[in-house]
Amino acid sequence: MSDALTIENVPVRDQVLRKLRNAIVSGRFQPGQRLRERELVALMGVSRTPIREALRRLELEGLITTAPYRGPVVTHATLEDARQLYETRAALEGQAVALFTQKADGPALARLKGYIDDAKQALARKRPAGVLTANNAFHDELAGGCGNALVHSLIANLRDRIVLLRVESLSYPGRRARAIAEHRAIVRMIERGDADGARRLIEQHIMRAWQAARQQLQAESRR
Repeated sequence: MSDALTIENVPVRDQVLRKLRNAIVSGRFQPGQRLRERELVALMGVSRTPIREALRRLELEGLITTAPYRGPVVTHATLEDARQLYETRAALEGQAVALFTQKADGPALARLKGYIDDAKQALARKRPAGVLTANNAFHDELAGGCGNALVHSLIANLRDRIVLLRVESLSYPGRRARAIAEHRAIVRMIERGDADGARRLIEQHIMRAWQAARQQLQAESRR
């Protein structure tokens, strides 16, 4: 695969932003790594202007931080930053699932149950990547189906920033099976039309993920 971050024949500014964001979230650019304009220009084959615009936008999104004497670097979150990210995500996903509950129909519920079944099968086959994919799809369904584009956008940004922590809460012992059970309980609340109950369960679900992630972050800090 070519090392260049090539740009497609679509609006350059949007392409640069999307490709840089993906490169950060995917781990191509690591937390703490400097993002030099000149190197990005060479990699992407564009002028400095869209690069600068993208870097400013990514800083607003919290994916980049401007460090003294270094310029833009990929954000390296502290343990306190991580706690705040998870707490905010819990609140936003709580609102999303409450809104989703008011709109949920048969097809939407069937998709949620399908993602749970996919995760269960992947767990049985010892395919952790499959569990993660199904887990993400479940949360995407709730956020995308809540009917509030701003809430959806904010959740997507928070999830990107959590990815930068480079921890996987589902890898914590026993967490995959418990997460699947928690998803089932959330769907039962949605089926009952209990928006407050669904909100409470998903907030607990996200904060349990935080507890698992915190254990990993603390272990990393001791190394």
